[in-house]
Amino acid sequence: MRTVTGFETTGKEERSDMRTILVTGGHGFLGSRFIHELLDKYPAYQVVSIDQQAENVPELIRPLYACDRYVFHPVDIRNGDVVDDLFEQYAITDVVHFAAETHVGESVRNPGVFAETNVLGTFHVLDAARKQWMDGPFETKPQYAGSRFLHISTDQVYGPRDEGFADEETKVGPISPYAASKASSDLMVKSFHESYGMDTFVLQASNVFGPHQQADKLIPIILQKALSGGVIPVFGTGQDVHDWLYIEDFWHAADTVFHLGDIGETYLAGGDQPLQTLDIVESICTVLDHHFPGNDSYKQQIRFVEPACGARAPHRFAVSCEKLKRELDYRAETHFDKGLTQTIAWTLSKNQLWEVV
Repeated sequence: MRTVTGFETTGKEERSDMRTILVTGGHGFLGSRFIHELLDKYPAYQVVSIDQQAENVPELIRPLYACDRYVFHPVDIRNGDVVDDLFEQYAITDVVHFAAETHVGESVRNPGVFAETNVLGTFHVLDAARKQWMDGPFETKPQYAGSRFLHISTDQVYGPRDEGFADEETKVGPISPYAASKASSDLMVKSFHESYGMDTFVLQASNVFGPHQQADKLIPIILQKALSGGVIPVFGTGQDVHDWLYIEDFWHAADTVFHLGDIGETYLAGGDQPLQTLDIVESICTVLDHHFPGNDSYKQQIRFVEPACGARAPHRFAVSCEKLKRELDYRAETHFDKGLTQTIAWTLSKNQLWEVV
């Protein structure tokens, strides 16, 4: 097993004031940023990171291999026994749970993997925490008083809306196996609070974007297609609407909820910026036209294609973040245009894209 060891484990011995936080999905876009910022901001924290993907180490994580407050284990959360062992080995005090299958289209093609990872995997992490932290229902072990379990979820659990904005009181209405699996995992997390008294809570985020995002997400795909001279695919009419949240604002939301969120509660984080997909694609083309002008606008490369799951009406996902603003004094600060410009600038700095150009 490929392991990065950065600190000595204490097991069941008396522990210091350091808190040991398990971050699942630590090699993902969101998880790697969270770990990077957490270790930089909080010197009294140490992180045990797990991820099924061990070989593709994110750029933000590589410097942490020399950090004495960071360890990594390649773990599939569908393996409950391994998860149990980690909790005991490192005396995990807190959890931030990112690990999930996230591709909507793939969930339609292969829904079983999403049920296994997002629902059963979440259960395994919750149950390991329960066994480590609790003597019984509503009986927390003294050394784990204040241990917190933050579950990262998605606004897609509420489904699309013709108008208005979903909030935390909106009835869930998932329309894909991905969204249904996340809604199920949200309920599992809440049930461990209600049934056992564990300190659990949920952060549901809208579409997050920014530097270091995986190459198979919308904005990186559009950049790659445009700069290589290929067809820029837009599904349907491009009128699907999603809310967009810049990665730095997501980190601040996760940090705020992890430390200040009320136990048992759910919080929605978005950028208050619902935008049509076509508008985003055209915005990217406009920026590229300015920095890398050619004979024609990059918009000439746009082609409308059939959605991966067949023809369907455009969907509109829009959320209200008033609860976070009102209760935790949090609000997103990065306008989409600024975040997009910063994302494009970072992406263009990567060697592989310069080679394409």
